[in-house]
Amino acid sequence: MTSADALSAVAFAGYGTVVVTALAFTYYAVRNFAFDRLEGYDDFWGYLTYLGVAFAAFGALGLALVAGGGTVVRAFADVSLLVAIAFLTFALREVYYNSALAPSQEERALSLARVRRIEFGFVAVVAVEWLVVLLIDQPAVAATVKGLGALAFAAYGVAFSERLESLAHGTALDTLRRHLLLVLVCATGVAVAEALALVAPAAVADGIFHVFLVLLGGLLVPPTVRLQQSVAGLS
Repeated sequence: MTSADALSAVAFAGYGTVVVTALAFTYYAVRNFAFDRLEGYDDFWGYLTYLGVAFAAFGALGLALVAGGGTVVRAFADVSLLVAIAFLTFALREVYYNSALAPSQEERALSLARVRRIEFGFVAVVAVEWLVVLLIDQPAVAATVKGLGALAFAAYGVAFSERLESLAHGTALDTLRRHLLLVLVCATGVAVAEALALVAPAAVADGIFHVFLVLLGGLLVPPTVRLQQSVAGLS
């Protein structure tokens, strides 16, 4: 087996694991949405459902890439990953705004509804810009846009996660938050690996990509278990 074959096998296993775990994650997120008794958390469960669907799409499109998919497949795979990262950060933000740490409605410069609209618009702009530069055959620019977009979303999510740490410490919510934070780190690592190839040897960038891809599939398991336990407690 050549090194290229070995990397393809690793990629296939990584994408396949992401598909399976993301589908399980989505199922239990939907179940939590149906059973949840916490007032005001509908959007949180919705964001978790969307990120599960986006990760599953990323994994499925990744499998198509390993099987020989072209530029269009790669474009939609990477956009799916960016969308998943975005919804993950929005889920963390949603928990913050429903917590005691959040400023009151009177103290906020922007309402939560407007924040949601701005976030959605930002995701749409980044996704469209990235697709355009990729489809007009500008891979270096596309990789840079994807990497910077992923890092921006990740920083946004980490900021809210850190604000929640002291409030939720030791609770079931804190356990889920910490699991999601690890997923966010791995997904961001996958997204920025291609951009690293512009400044580092290709072997280094490929190694980082495959490591984070495999970790992403594995680290989706603990939050899925946490969601399953939540369903068991609510049903």
